[in-house]
Amino acid sequence: MRPTSLEADKLRQEVLIITDEITMLTNDGICCIDSLLRDLMNNDKPFGGKIIIIGGDIRQTLPVVPRGTRADVIESCIKSSPLWSKFTHNKYSLRWTN
Repeated sequence: MRPTSLEADKLRQEVLIITDEITMLTNDGICCIDSLLRDLMNNDKPFGGKIIIIGGDIRQTLPVVPRGTRADVIESCIKSSPLWSKFTHNKYSLRWTN
């Protein structure tokens, strides 16, 4: 995404971002989102300082790792991400807090 694009401008204006089925995303994917938002917001706050609400059942759906072992799948899931500890957890959703 180019920093001067219309999509980038829309993301800069957003206060809250909601993502469902986050458990299908690899931890590299969540790090890419974090990096993109930091770049767009031109700061070093996690997720550019945006509030992120995520949903999904970790027990139900894991990321797909082609020809990966069980350990590869576990290592690629969002719970293995260094960003995981930054989320607050409840029964219904996870939410990034600054």
